[in-house]
Amino acid sequence: MTTRNVALEANAIVPKRPDAIRIAQIGLAGGIGYCHINEVEKNPHFQLVGGYDLYPQDRRVADAIARLLKSGTKIYRSYEEVLADPAVDAVDICTPHHFHRPMTVAAFQAGKHVLVEKPMATHPDDCAAMIAAQRASGKVGAVQMQHVGRKSMLELRAALQSGAIGRIKEVFLSSLWWRTEEYYGRIPWAGRMKIDGDWCVDGALYNQCVHYVNQMLTLLSPGALPSVARVKNVQAAMYKFHDAPTLEAGDTAFIRGTLDTADAPTITFVGTTCSTEERHQIDIVGEKGRALWNGAGYLFCDGQPVTEFRDDRKEFDGCSLIFNSFADAVRKGFAPITAFSEIQAVTRFINDCYDSAGWTFKKAPWSATETLFSDVIQRVRQHRCLPADLPSRPDWA
Repeated sequence: MTTRNVALEANAIVPKRPDAIRIAQIGLAGGIGYCHINEVEKNPHFQLVGGYDLYPQDRRVADAIARLLKSGTKIYRSYEEVLADPAVDAVDICTPHHFHRPMTVAAFQAGKHVLVEKPMATHPDDCAAMIAAQRASGKVGAVQMQHVGRKSMLELRAALQSGAIGRIKEVFLSSLWWRTEEYYGRIPWAGRMKIDGDWCVDGALYNQCVHYVNQMLTLLSPGALPSVARVKNVQAAMYKFHDAPTLEAGDTAFIRGTLDTADAPTITFVGTTCSTEERHQIDIVGEKGRALWNGAGYLFCDGQPVTEFRDDRKEFDGCSLIFNSFADAVRKGFAPITAFSEIQAVTRFINDCYDSAGWTFKKAPWSATETLFSDVIQRVRQHRCLPADLPSRPDWA
């Protein structure tokens, strides 16, 4: 879950379908919590019947509670009360990472469908437990990875699968974010590896970069959605540039690997929360051209004009494809486009990155970030290697 500057919007009267999914939202605070409330209230496929938050005294949560009460939405006193309510068909979990597994498992055991905010979980064992509980319940489990539902991504994916640029040879992913020292002190779980023995791993990869890791693996996966590609031969180096004492899970990662698909392209990936210029893009090099996705899609086929793929609507505007796919899956019993069974591959890949780095984060001086983007990242991409393997390696590597 990531903090965003998203406001609670004014209540909108939207006619609901007779078979609207009765959903309760767990986690109501600003940022992504507000996004989910705004989406569900505007989406005819859902009826928001309840809400619960662990911290009702928080000002942002209190604002959300006041809004929901005004519209007649029930506010529960505990998560157990939510699960015991027969009026709830599904739960939408927007909580810190370490609650995803226990809340999801409990929801399935109570006979509820589950939509969970990214990441699905931060350890493969947690994903396995969630999937086992889902299969035992016969209910639907999906992850809220909103970028997968964007028109630009889906059209570019179709073009790549049609062979527009031939065999995929290389992939470069950059997910550059900015977070201050204060960000890691704003809440008790920020930057932590474990909370009360449960995996949290709130570093750059699982909190910020997971969206674009998932986007890359989905964009380049074979077959129909919810297909997510796997990665092999993972090599990673992880660093901590921020001085925040609670940052245990690292703020910067350099990663190399091979996509486990027929084309077997190599991957070079850097993710960080130390960039003052936020930029996210997936560059794909093929035998007959290139492709790019950076919020819009672009296809550069050799000898042809550029093809551009644009989105036709905003995210969380009441017609999110992720939410709609979840609703259809609940009604019809098929897999949603962000099904647990496939999204677990994202957790596996990120966990493999931590394994490769030995779950250690080398301390690097903040002053080194001045040349991190203008020099090191460019050379890592040029040489397709980790910082320590660069010619004239930086001292901090």
